[in-house]
Amino acid sequence: MPVAFTPTDPTSSAALRGVLPPVVLPMTSGGEVDSTSLQSHVSHLVAAGVHGLWANGATGEFYALDSELRAEVVRQCVKAAAGRVPVVAHVGDTSTRLAVRHAREALAAGATFVSVLPPYFVGFNQEELKRHFRSIAQAVGGPVLAYHLPHLIPATLNIDSIVELTVEGVLCGAKDSGSNMVWFRQLQRRLRGAGVSLPCLTGGSSVADLGYLLGAVGSVSSIGNLTPGHLVRQYEAAEQEDWTLVLALQEQSEDLIERLNPPGSTPGPGLTATVYKYVLAQQGQIEADHSAAPLTQLTSDDRRYLDEHVLPVVDRLEGPSGQHR
Repeated sequence: MPVAFTPTDPTSSAALRGVLPPVVLPMTSGGEVDSTSLQSHVSHLVAAGVHGLWANGATGEFYALDSELRAEVVRQCVKAAAGRVPVVAHVGDTSTRLAVRHAREALAAGATFVSVLPPYFVGFNQEELKRHFRSIAQAVGGPVLAYHLPHLIPATLNIDSIVELTVEGVLCGAKDSGSNMVWFRQLQRRLRGAGVSLPCLTGGSSVADLGYLLGAVGSVSSIGNLTPGHLVRQYEAAEQEDWTLVLALQEQSEDLIERLNPPGSTPGPGLTATVYKYVLAQQGQIEADHSAAPLTQLTSDDRRYLDEHVLPVVDRLEGPSGQHR
């Protein structure tokens, strides 16, 4: 198997571990990047002990950003992280050409790794998808992470393709946001059977505990924007194989997850990002909760609901105003 990284390489796949929150994107009322708030939020996450940052993911509203704004988000995350943790930049788009452009710009902006959603809109087959990933890895001169999000992008790499690309040295990691733990278990078994190692991260906030039990090296949980210290404690418990504590901390996470959607709202990545930004703004960590158009902004009833039902849970898990215990 081609050696993707050397042990002394700062971008070694060994750095892919722990809690990597998919960073929300603070915006101005005009839809631009609020750089001051973004750097403040990233600094807060790093101070809480997270092990990396996931930039331009679904929680970061990548779908609303042009190439220049995507690169700007990466630059601001890298600047705030100041070398303390790696930055993974998602670069997926509708074509190989666009994804290659995003990948090159993300790496030029300082990203440590790039992750790739399969090209969406067109239902590409497995040979086309594998060619897509190989082309990006060749263009950037190194392996990439596969980003699995089947409920939004059904045309995705299957397990056979992931194993094949891992053997080839095209992939250096995978993020599974499908929350299908049977699929995740099968992926782990197939990788072991092929004699290859691939750092795998879970993306669903409700399956972090199950992921650790099945061999995940970390989580890209969106609630990490609100409770980074809580998730770091869970990861540390998993490292110690204290599964009773891992489960107990997951149950506390569920207390928050169950309350995140205001009554009558339509769940989805856009609402999730807006809710997180509202909570962070109320805590004084970012300036405002603006989200990308045409997403509907929170109503006054939504805000009252979050004040009453979400903020107290965040305070209980993380400390008042996100202070770390």
